[in-house]
Amino acid sequence: MNKYILKTFLLSALAVPAMTSCELDQFPETSLTTETSWSQVSDADNYNTGLLSNLRAVAGGTHAYVSEVQSDLFNARRGTAEQNQVHQWTFTTSQFDGDDVWKDNYNLISNANNIINNIDKIVVDPESEDAVTLRHYKGTAYFARAFAYANMVVRYCKEYDPATAAATLGLPIVNTVDVNAKPSRSSLEATYLQIKGDIREARTMLADAPADNYAVPNIDVVNALDARVSLNMKDYENAISLSTDLMAKYPLISDADEFADMWLNDEGSEIIYQPLQTVDERVNPYSTIFIMFDAAANAYNPYYLPSQGLLDLYEDNDIRGYAYFAQVPVSANDMVDDNGVIFAKFPGNPALKKQQTDFFNMTKVFRSAELYLIAAEASYRLNGTDGGFLNALRSKRGASAVNATGEVLWSQIKNEWIREMVGEGFRLDCLKRWHEGFSRMAPQPLPGEMFISTSGYLDLTVDADNEKFVWEIPAQDLQANKNLVRNWTLK
Repeated sequence: MNKYILKTFLLSALAVPAMTSCELDQFPETSLTTETSWSQVSDADNYNTGLLSNLRAVAGGTHAYVSEVQSDLFNARRGTAEQNQVHQWTFTTSQFDGDDVWKDNYNLISNANNIINNIDKIVVDPESEDAVTLRHYKGTAYFARAFAYANMVVRYCKEYDPATAAATLGLPIVNTVDVNAKPSRSSLEATYLQIKGDIREARTMLADAPADNYAVPNIDVVNALDARVSLNMKDYENAISLSTDLMAKYPLISDADEFADMWLNDEGSEIIYQPLQTVDERVNPYSTIFIMFDAAANAYNPYYLPSQGLLDLYEDNDIRGYAYFAQVPVSANDMVDDNGVIFAKFPGNPALKKQQTDFFNMTKVFRSAELYLIAAEASYRLNGTDGGFLNALRSKRGASAVNATGEVLWSQIKNEWIREMVGEGFRLDCLKRWHEGFSRMAPQPLPGEMFISTSGYLDLTVDADNEKFVWEIPAQDLQANKNLVRNWTLK
């Protein structure tokens, strides 16, 4: 494993440049609009701005790290005060840190429905630029609704099987704005048909939208979502086709400094969609979970440390080891060890800092590296031998080529998902898609007092059929809407 280099988190005061706010938060998310408010293009401008804020809210932060902490890649530091039950797989419907995934995505769906159902009330010249703008806004709303359902279906529903999807529970499908509605759950097949239908609408309406701004959904963003969804639906040929079409447009980074800079300053050729944040409009920090500084001990004490098993997956020359991890002093229980390694993939963009202990980065919702992984997995599922996509990604990261077929190749593809996407919220989804359980990876060789060692932490083993791979619908929703069927067996 290579020596980790800590980018300057706290070594000096960083000047924070002025950024122009896009006022994404100007619309209250809890306010449902009336039909009379849809009369001018400026009304649509405002609702679209609010929708972009909603999209930003469901990306990154708790929407990513709760499922990562639940998986096998991280170990809880002694004294950890967050996600303990999630990490231990003892969480319940009334004590769960992931409920924001349900709440925030349904809020996004509600606001998307408001636009989809009302924007056509604004009358403009069909040949005007205003007509194009309104069409793009409606396309963005269709994308947002598809994205929200796609986010939830992997967390609250069983894995998709074409043979059983029609008889498997899906999500409640909501296509109107009605705070009194009590929808029942659709089938998993119907849920994915809804997602695919919204993707088709978004693709049509955003076909001519500018693709030079990765802060706003466009046709490439829609196709990236479709590739992700197609993989989950086991539509491997479509997943490969969509992925390969995008790869050339968003080239992978091979330079170590440029790659690290993408995660520090949120700029890079791989980024397909990254919702905008400014110093005055920041969401979903990674503070405390992966990067937290203890000034009294002059050391880092995040709640979760990367496991040694995770660190050992990287070769010495792999630039991801340089960018994702940092060897620093770590502390726990008044003990400091200078040889700890923290997960530093989200080191805090200097332009988003108000104080040096802020760790905000813009979420890379889609980037081209995921497409290589999608294509590699889909290709293996189709023919069992194609490692070309895998090696194309590995070569750009400075890793050696994999010359293997069969189960050895499949194992490397699965490990590459970890190496590339760790911390971004994919691990639990991958395990569920592969129908694999896990034993939590071994911790770093630090003093035992650094970690929580009680049962269910370092020694946790989870079977592939554990019902908590599928999250339960939040308790308050189950109580308020008796039409909802729960996921877990009542005990």
